[in-house]
Parts: sequence; C-alpha cells; structure tokens
Amino acid sequence: MNTNSPLNLADVQRVFNPSSIAVLGASRQPGTIGRDMLRKILDFGFNGIVYPVNPSAKFVHSMRAYRSVLEIPDPVDLAVICVPKKLVLQAVDDCGRKGIQSIVMITAGFAETGDDGAALERQLFERVKSYGIRMVGPNCMGIINTDPAVRMDATFAGPMPVPGDIGFLSQSGALGVAILERAAGMQLGLSSFVSLGNRTDVSVDDVLAYWNADERTKLALLYIESFGNAARFMKVAREMTRTKPLIAVKSGRTRAGARAASSHTASLAASDVAVNAIFESAGVLRVDTVEKLFDYAQAFAAQPLPKGSRVAIMSNGGGPAILATDAVEGEGLTMTEFSPETTARLKAVLADLASARNPVDMVASAGATHFEAVGDILLNDPNTDAMIVIFVLPITSDSRDVASAIVRAYERNKHLHKPVLVCFMTRDGDMSGTPILRNAGLPVYIFPESAVQSLAAMVKYQQVQQRQHGTTKSFDDVDRASVRKTIDDARAQHRKQLLPAEVNAILRAYQFPVLNIQLVDKRDHLAKASKSVGFPLVMKIAAEGITHKSDVRGVKLNLRTQADLEAAWDDIADALTALPNPPRAWGVTLEPMIQGGREIVLGIHADPNFGPLIMFGMGGIYVEVLKDVSFRLAPLTESDVDSMITALRGYPILAGVRGEQSIDFDRMRDLLFRLSQLALDFPDIIELDVNPLLAFPVGQESIVVDARMTIHI
Repeated sequence: MNTNSPLNLADVQRVFNPSSIAVLGASRQPGTIGRDMLRKILDFGFNGIVYPVNPSAKFVHSMRAYRSVLEIPDPVDLAVICVPKKLVLQAVDDCGRKGIQSIVMITAGFAETGDDGAALERQLFERVKSYGIRMVGPNCMGIINTDPAVRMDATFAGPMPVPGDIGFLSQSGALGVAILERAAGMQLGLSSFVSLGNRTDVSVDDVLAYWNADERTKLALLYIESFGNAARFMKVAREMTRTKPLIAVKSGRTRAGARAASSHTASLAASDVAVNAIFESAGVLRVDTVEKLFDYAQAFAAQPLPKGSRVAIMSNGGGPAILATDAVEGEGLTMTEFSPETTARLKAVLADLASARNPVDMVASAGATHFEAVGDILLNDPNTDAMIVIFVLPITSDSRDVASAIVRAYERNKHLHKPVLVCFMTRDGDMSGTPILRNAGLPVYIFPESAVQSLAAMVKYQQVQQRQHGTTKSFDDVDRASVRKTIDDARAQHRKQLLPAEVNAILRAYQFPVLNIQLVDKRDHLAKASKSVGFPLVMKIAAEGITHKSDVRGVKLNLRTQADLEAAWDDIADALTALPNPPRAWGVTLEPMIQGGREIVLGIHADPNFGPLIMFGMGGIYVEVLKDVSFRLAPLTESDVDSMITALRGYPILAGVRGEQSIDFDRMRDLLFRLSQLALDFPDIIELDVNPLLAFPVGQESIVVDARMTIHI
C-alpha cells in the first residue's frame, strides 16, 4: 500500500534494533499467539526490557502486566500487537500517544479477507502514518534479529533461529514458519528474518535497504508474492547486489494476461516476464522453488565465489559423474582441462581402473584416503576454479570417514579461495557424514545436478558483481511535438490502433529508419501508388482489428508488375471475405521490397504494474513460436541493453556465423535506447510492435519493415 513513501533507513533500523518491547495481547492462555509470542521473545534471550500488555491480568509469565501501553512508565521502542482485529485501531492510537515509533502487527483479518478488511487496512495505514510510526504487517508472523546485542525473536512459531549472516524475508507467514524450520535443520544461520504479511507500510525495498547497510548480513533470501513500487525495488536491489547476493522466489507465475494479448510484444510480456526483467536488471538471482532457494543459500553462505567457470569433478561412481558433467555443460560452465602435472599426480594415487581425466571416476573401491588425496590434487590444479565432490555410499566405506577426508582436503586448501560443493548420495541419520561436512562449512546436496546448479548461480553472481550498470541515455534529436500531435489526433477520432503511416511518423520522429509507405484504399489507385514506391514491392493488409497480417494471407512479397499488384489485391479481398468477421473497411500498404538482413523484433509493452517494458529479440513470423526475446524495464541502462542482446539464443547468428558478417550492434543499442526514451516520453503507448526490423552489418542502415501501435483512448 505504501508504495510511494520515501525510504528512511533509520526508521527501519529502529524496527529491528529495539531496546524495549511491549507485547499487546500477551496472554497466559496456552495455544494463543499472545502467549507464544511473549514466550519466544523471552526464551531467545532478548537483550532489553519486555512489557506484557493485557487489560485483564496483573501478571503474565510471572512478569508484571500493564492494562495499556500508556501505563508503562518507561519509553517503549517496539510494540508487537496480537490483539483481536476490532481492537487494532485503539492499540495503534495508544502506541502513537505513547510515542512508540515501531509496530509489528501480527493481527490478521485485513485486505486478505475481502473489501471490508481492505477498508480497515486503509484506516490502519492512515492511523499509523498520522503518528509517524513504521509498521511491519499486518497479517504477519513477526521479525527476528540474532545480533548478540539485540537477540530478538518476535515470532510466534518455528524453532529458535541459528545466528548467522543470512537475511530472510517472507511475504507468507505460513511459509515463513517452514523456512525457519528448514534453515535450522540445515544449520543455516540467520542475521535477521521478517514476515511482511500485507506490506501495508514496511516494504520489501525497505528491508533490502536495511540489509544493504547491515554489516552482519552477507546474503539475502526472499519469498515474495507481489511487488509494491517496482522501480524502487529495482534501484535498491541493484545497489545491494553490487556487494551482497540476493536470491528470490517470486510466486504467482501466470500467462493468463498473455493469452488475451493482441500483439507479439504483449503475448510475450506476461507479468512474470516483467518480474524476470526486473530481477535480471537488478542482478537478483531468481529460483523457481523454495528447495532451490536453500540449495543456493548453503553454497553462497559458506563458500567463496569462483574466479571463473572451470569445474573439476571427482566421484566414486561413473553414473553420477556423468550426470554432473551433463549439468555443467547445460548450465554454461566448463569442465577443467587438467594440467599435465595434475594428470600425473592423479595417476600416481588412483587405482588402475580409475580415470585421471575430468570427471575423475575413482571407482567404487575408492576410500577416504582417495577422496582426500584427489581433493588436494584437483584444488591445486591451476586450471580449476571450483570443485564438486560426489560420494555414493558403497558397502565398504563409512560415510563419516569420507566426509572427514573431504573436510581435511578442503581445510588445507582454503587459502586458494576455490568453492567446494559436495554431493553426498547417502541415507540421512546418525550414520551420515552430512553433519561433518556442514559443520565445516561445506554445502551438501543429494543429487549432482543440484550442486552444479548452485555453482552456476555463484558464477552468474560473480559476473553480476563485475558488470557495470552504466547510465541511461536521452536524446535531443527527437520530435516530441509531432508525436504528441499524432497520438492526440488518433485519440480525438477514438482510434486505439494507429494507422501504419502514423506509426512510421512516430518512429521517424525518434530517428528510426523507416520505409516509404503508401496507403491505398481502392484497387484503381494501385498504379499511382506503386510509382511512388517503385518495384519490386510488398503489399500488406491495413485494417483495424487485424494484427497478424500473414495469418489472413495479408502479406504479398516481391511484386514486380501492375498485374502482380492487382492479383495480390484480389487475393487479399478473397481472404478477407472468407473471414468469420471481415473488416468493414480495409486497404493495403505498398512498400519497397528489402532483401537480406537479419529479422529483429523490438517492442514496448506497458505493464500495468511495472511500467513500460522494452523487448528485443529474433523477429519474423515465428517470433511467438521461438520466443527468443528478452525484456527489461525502462529506462534502460547500458548494462540492460548489452544483456538484452547477448541473452538471445540466436545471438551467435546475429554476431555472424560461417563467415557471415555481424549486424551493427551499436545501431541496435542506439535503437533500444531510443525505444526506451519513447516509452517514457509517451505513457499513452500501450503496445508498440516493430517486427521485423531488418538489421545489417556496419555501413548498411537497418530498416523498419513493419510496425503497429496501440494507445490509450
């Protein structure tokens, strides 16, 4: 709700670092949130004063209780409110009059319940705002700060947190409980945890700003269901990921909006694509599942970032080693080419049947001494950036001995700053060596693919740290006045879809290279229009409501004579007549036939939640089938533009293969910046679809072959 309030770091720091806490709704009754909340705060050893507030009890947990926060004689930094919904506004009033500056609102029953609850939530926000209070929630499970100077666990469920350097944020309270359970079970230490609930006031970007400034937080993990202010999130996240990894699960993936879209750009720009664009631009690592979130977390929390993407694999089983190798290739990593010295050292310690090449298959008879020796050798290979160790439990080996051997090799070579990830394919329980590995700071996985994916995420983040976001660009050589007039004229005629000539005029005003197009609305006018264009030429249907022209036989190529023109017109007329709902009025456009070039698609999509999205990809009639496109949120930065281009699967084709020349990438960058500027200058634009733009090598100008635009009316 509070999407436009300015960030105030000091306010959020006060929320997480209180010296005194009042628990409103503290209870003696077992099974109540008020009782559990107070118990958790006390059991974790809060380094401050706790005040139970209960209007009908003099003592709670052998502590003096107060009928109201107004009766507490000393200042209170944080109020944790667990009272029934009908008492919430009065509780906030009492906190405001007391001078309390921070609230954690546990109470539920607001916007998540419907219109009445949403109305109450708006009242709550206005009341909190009027007192200058910062509030977490409502409908949340609380906050945690494990700082020894604070020691606050103001949650009502879950285990006691293990102190560490991971910041965890969950928009879901129920999932927050599961996250805390899982983190404790994996010995992942938390610096802080927050369940935001409905995000009425304190938002995701508020918490990110806090973590970015918090020296104890080295890694941040998010589970979010929606954004507030997307632009602000991107700004804060981009700043944070310069020095701290940020890994996120964003739920609510859907393509429902795409199915109703009318253009290529819209059908490819479902809201989830917008989320990806934000994360990519900000350097956030997105995962699909909470399980993968934890996979990544244990690697980032304990291991150094790799200096490169070269991976050495050792295993006592051939099958898992092959799976890991396939995953390395699939994730874009590289299998290490061992130096001759490394190969010789491996042969000296391995059994005769073992492989001294990467992946190193030590065979099933390999014991703890082999794991230790080979680990030493691989970590010291100059061509190795990271190592993955795979152990499959055979009858003859004790997994604890193997785990201890891996730890010894790891500890001896820590100074090399190479990450080591372990795949321990053993049973859990007392006989497993997993606790030995985790106690040494080694991430442990059940399957090799998970280890490789986590390592690939580390490599990607290392690249995020290296890249410079650069600046945005603006242009003085654009004609905004003419674009405004064109849009206003169409709106005055209640036309949502612009005519081809109007779209070309807008693109020309922003220095896009466009064709000479002639609009013809009568068959008898074809000859005159063709003289202005020149043969050979292309004829395209022009009719409101027809977006994909080739779907209705509405594109005729390489027309060379007057007879060709008339035959093409007649064929289009026949095709339109056969439609279930033929257009009432139609015409055609004539334009020059351009040969060669690579087909590119460019686009603007006005996302209702995130603002204008800019698209770049491989164009042509198969754009929606291939889906080889990338999106970023305007305004584009230099890093955005470069990553949009190189992210395409078809990038090698654009860069030139088999002796072909590369397209003019500098011109593509320029056009993307201009498209971003157009989108920001004119929020009237709902969709702009440039498909195709023919891109040529340096020295040949690219050209817009077809474009369509829709506007708000």
